[in-house]
Amino acid sequence: MSWRDRLQSGSFRGVEFLTDSAQGNGGRNVAVHEFPLQEQHYSEDLGKSAGSERLTVYLIGADYDLARDQLITALDQQGPGKLTHPYRGSQLIQVQDYEWTISSRRGGFCQFTIRYVTAGKRQAPATVSTGSALVAAATAAQAQTETAFSNTFDCAGQPAFVVESSTSFLESAFDSLNAINGSIAAELNQIEDIAIGIEGLTSEVTDLVLQPLTLISNVGAVVTSVIGGFNSISNAFNAYSNLLTAFGITDPISRTAATGTATETRARMADNQEAISTQFSAIATVALVVRIADSSASEFDSLQQAREIRDALLDQLDEQLESETLTADQYDTTSALATALQRHITAIEPGLLDAQTLAIDVSLPALVVAHQQYGDATRADELTERNGIENPLFVPAGTDLEVLL
Repeated sequence: MSWRDRLQSGSFRGVEFLTDSAQGNGGRNVAVHEFPLQEQHYSEDLGKSAGSERLTVYLIGADYDLARDQLITALDQQGPGKLTHPYRGSQLIQVQDYEWTISSRRGGFCQFTIRYVTAGKRQAPATVSTGSALVAAATAAQAQTETAFSNTFDCAGQPAFVVESSTSFLESAFDSLNAINGSIAAELNQIEDIAIGIEGLTSEVTDLVLQPLTLISNVGAVVTSVIGGFNSISNAFNAYSNLLTAFGITDPISRTAATGTATETRARMADNQEAISTQFSAIATVALVVRIADSSASEFDSLQQAREIRDALLDQLDEQLESETLTADQYDTTSALATALQRHITAIEPGLLDAQTLAIDVSLPALVVAHQQYGDATRADELTERNGIENPLFVPAGTDLEVLL
């Protein structure tokens, strides 16, 4: 078979034509680096050039004008189209421009010169890490929380009993941080640094109470260290739940005096108490969200746990969004944080195992149960720890075990 046998009938988007000639160019994209007062240069290969090609075709015959209009329509269409090149076979091309020529001396004849490039392959769009997006949303939310606290909490120029009220509430919150730090110390990394941070808050509270922005910023740093220091998300979530309780208001300050008269000082005391509770809780929520964003799917015990923690956080964020004191900027960042959290958990769900219940009808060692369930007896420790089995040699009949599938 010769080259003549390999020739094909030319067409573009199904419109056929006859071919006069074809031309093309190609090469490499090369950057030549030259420097003043130097005799040397170097070249940098930046990859293959797209090149370009040119095809000269013609239409002839009694209905050449109809074919001309069809080809013009095909060439004007948006996007790449299929070209059957007489010499090079089928190609997907992007038309750059074209010219057509009609001559009265050559009736029933129209010539086209078409310039194009091969369509190539579009690079896959860059994907945004849901973890990075979640951290960015959490950072924005924390910044707005700090701003909101500094705008609503105020002890400057207030009577001593107003300052003492806020100081007392803050000290109670810091005591809760100390309790969390001490009760689960074995789970924490860099515990000494965290303890120093908490001690600093407690010892400087009388000064910090007059510097709202510094106060909330320092609290945010310590709470983030506490939540982020846990080795497991499960324990981090437990600590978070304890902090929400500690930051909650169990004894609301009345806005009226004993006489039943509303006063500015009582209102300021109540506003300060609410600001501490609301914004500290928001700081704790951000800290747990950052802990989740920095983790991998494998850190969750199961798909169910990831969803439960997600739902608890979303409920807390919804509660914040319903607050009448929320600023417009804080509403936007809190809403964006909820969306980013939902997307992140959805993205990691395929990597999580589903927890299901397995009923044990006869007493068996954990090794046997692990082998039967997973085909891997070495997972007996995982089984006993997950289900709190005291004696791994004896799993009592009638026990419902949580297993991962």
